[in-house]
Amino acid sequence: MSKHKKADENILIELEKKIKHAEENNLPLEEYVLPAINILENSINTFLKNMEQKGELNKPEIAHIEIRQYAAIKNLAEKINLPTQKYDELIKKAQCRIFGEKNWEIFFKN
Repeated sequence: MSKHKKADENILIELEKKIKHAEENNLPLEEYVLPAINILENSINTFLKNMEQKGELNKPEIAHIEIRQYAAIKNLAEKINLPTQKYDELIKKAQCRIFGEKNWEIFFKN
């Protein structure tokens, strides 16, 4: 693991603790949630670029990781009432990449 990835991981752990503490004490969350979202978005973007370069972007396990990451980001965005449609669309895009648009309509539309 690179030093940068490890540093981001440590920052995320600290932010998670601060978010939990703020939630438990009805304190503002935005100052912790926004940096967490930024780190997670940068992380998934880097991951997807690497998978695309390796020709592995269309593997189901890659889409699974991608969807979990976008769901986590969406959850954080919901905590501070940020729009989440972007993450729904990215999740749909990953699902369509694996299953195809027609199968997405069958399996996931509702």
